[in-house]
Amino acid sequence: MMTGFRRRKPSSLKKDGATLFVGFVLGMTMAGLAAAGAGDIEKGKTFYRQSCGHCHGLNGKGDGEMGGYLHPPPANLASEKTQSKSDAELKDVLMNGRSGTAMVGFEGMMDEDQWNDLLAYLRSLKP
Repeated sequence: MMTGFRRRKPSSLKKDGATLFVGFVLGMTMAGLAAAGAGDIEKGKTFYRQSCGHCHGLNGKGDGEMGGYLHPPPANLASEKTQSKSDAELKDVLMNGRSGTAMVGFEGMMDEDQWNDLLAYLRSLKP
């Protein structure tokens, strides 16, 4: 006979299973949120300067050398309006562009780590 083990009631197993499931879901959600903020600012800055800086300017203020030729002008990425957007909203614009502007989409051009790097750099522009 085994000692030290107690037989559980089926109702307590359901509670334990529900607790385990909720814990798992919360853990995965938190891990996803942590990963979203884990981009490398310096790598994001390198990509930004090569692909975005010509229009948005080196500091993201919309004052790049091409910006003066664009109508409407490029967004000020350091502005409250832009910085108040969620990462998902910013990523949507980056991937799909903005109709009625010169902003083209970059979908398929970067992997998830590179997106996180670029988002980390964009967040670093916040005043």
